[in-house]
Amino acid sequence: MYAELDTLGKRVKYFREQKKLSQAQLANMVLSKDKNTGELRPIDPSVIGNIENRDSKKSQHTAGLAKALGVSMEWLATGEGEPVQTPVRDEPKKDVVSEESAFDYVVIGGSTDYPLVLVDYLDKKASCGGGYVNGEYEEKKGQIAFTVEFLRENKLPIDGDGLVLMHACGDSMGYTIPDETMMLVNRKECHFENMISKEVYTFNADGEMICKRAFKNLDGSITLVSDNTDKTRYPDQIVDKDKFNHFDIFGRVRYTFNKM
Repeated sequence: MYAELDTLGKRVKYFREQKKLSQAQLANMVLSKDKNTGELRPIDPSVIGNIENRDSKKSQHTAGLAKALGVSMEWLATGEGEPVQTPVRDEPKKDVVSEESAFDYVVIGGSTDYPLVLVDYLDKKASCGGGYVNGEYEEKKGQIAFTVEFLRENKLPIDGDGLVLMHACGDSMGYTIPDETMMLVNRKECHFENMISKEVYTFNADGEMICKRAFKNLDGSITLVSDNTDKTRYPDQIVDKDKFNHFDIFGRVRYTFNKM
C-alpha cells in the first residue's frame, strides 16, 4: 500500500494530507532548538515544503515529524516495515498524565487532544528584593498539569523538560511580578553564554534566591534591574564578571500567574 512512498518527502506529504494538516499546521507541531538561544521553537513552514517538494530522503526533523504525524520514526525515515500509527495519547511518559486521572490535578491550558504534562511545583521562593533564603533541600509541594497546546503556544518544551513552578516574594519587580506570584521557570536556560538580555531570570546569589531582569553589558558585566520604578528603594545593580561567576543562574522566568 505504501510502496510508492519511496522518499521521506512523499511519506510526510501523504500522512500530512491524511490528517488534513496544512504545511504551516504541521510545522507548528515540530519543535527545533534555536542555535542562538537554545530555546525550542516551531520550525518554519518552508522546511515542510522543502522536504515534500524536493522528495527529501532524510531530515534532521524526522523524529519530530514522526511524532507529529503519529507514525513510526523508522518507517518515516526508511520506508521499511509499517507506519504503525500510534496516537500520542497511547505513548505514556514519566511526566504525562492520562485523561482518566486528569481530575487529580490542577490543569492549565484548557481542552487538549494530547496527554497532560506534569510540572513540579516547588516549595521555593525567589525574592524580588534583597534575596530569599530557602531550605537546604528543594521540597516538591506537588505537580500541576499543563496542556501541550499551552506549552507550544508559549514556546516552551512540550514535554515539560526543565520546567518548574515556584513563587516570587517582595515587590521590587513592580506590576510585572507582584508579591506571591507563581512563576513558571525553565531551568534549562541557566547558562551565561545563552542569557537573553532584558529577560527575567532567577539567580542563587551566595545562598539567596533573587528574581531580576538581566541586561548583558559589553564588558561582560550584568546589570540586574527591578521593574519597580522606585529606584531609591530598588536601584539597578551592576555585577562584574568575576562576581557574577559566583551566581548560579537557576533559570529563566517564562510565564507568570498573577493574582487577580
